[in-house]
Amino acid sequence: MYVMITQGSRKARAAKDLYETLKSRTSRLLPPIREGEIEGWAGVEVPEHERGRVLAMRFQDEHLSPYIKSDMNLFHLLMLDEHVEMRIYRAERGWLFVFEGVQAAPKPFGAAGFDPR
Repeated sequence: MYVMITQGSRKARAAKDLYETLKSRTSRLLPPIREGEIEGWAGVEVPEHERGRVLAMRFQDEHLSPYIKSDMNLFHLLMLDEHVEMRIYRAERGWLFVFEGVQAAPKPFGAAGFDPR
């Protein structure tokens, strides 16, 4: 699952700053990747102690924005947490965030697998 932030987005500056910071701290760049029609290169892994910075960008605020492209729906964006693996890539007109381990659907809860309220 991915989120592509284009340069016209309100989140572009935060994405660029995070990408540049993580890139300067690592010596190992990830190989190029293709998500749909979007290609990313020079990727960096987001360490666990920096994942809060990605979550603080609050992608769910702009899930209908024309400046953000994603294959995730609002539920997926809301379910992002520190346990999800994150990588950031430079793309042609922005930054590509790739997430692995996102919960696909709500988990049942309660004694019978649903909320008895």
